[in-house]
Amino acid sequence: MLVGDSLFELVPPHPLEGLKVVNAGFGGATAANVYASIASSVVMSALKANPPAKAVIQAGTNDSKTGADPVAVAEKTMAICSLFRSIGAEPIVFAIPPIEEKKTAFRSASVASAINDATRQACVRSGVPFIDPYVAIRGSNDVTEDGIHLARGAVVALVDAIRAA
Repeated sequence: MLVGDSLFELVPPHPLEGLKVVNAGFGGATAANVYASIASSVVMSALKANPPAKAVIQAGTNDSKTGADPVAVAEKTMAICSLFRSIGAEPIVFAIPPIEEKKTAFRSASVASAINDATRQACVRSGVPFIDPYVAIRGSNDVTEDGIHLARGAVVALVDAIRAA
């Protein structure tokens, strides 16, 4: 199961052929939005009836605004992980991608980096795998189309990481 924001929502299905994937990414979602949607009684009921083996979670991209609290975002991501653990699914957390500030006025690269650092630390404390699918492309040019949404090469890196998870 893919759980997150538009970066997951926009993952093309063809490269994931052969995997049974439920894509629960939705555009504009903050970590709190993702938590609220999964924690809803309707969704939790459905998940309990048919739990996924794994939940790949990428939350926080839409929280990467100046003034955001990276620790609060990490804590909400860990709360999402707890929901999946409670139904017997293995949570795996993905880092949020690099933000290209020159292409967007709405997000902060330093806040995104702080969210990743806080989330990585929270994952270590909680024993949840933390994977950075963007490690090979961080610092390169044109990782995104608009500062947030992934360019083709970054989508390939994300899909490869999903398949490996």
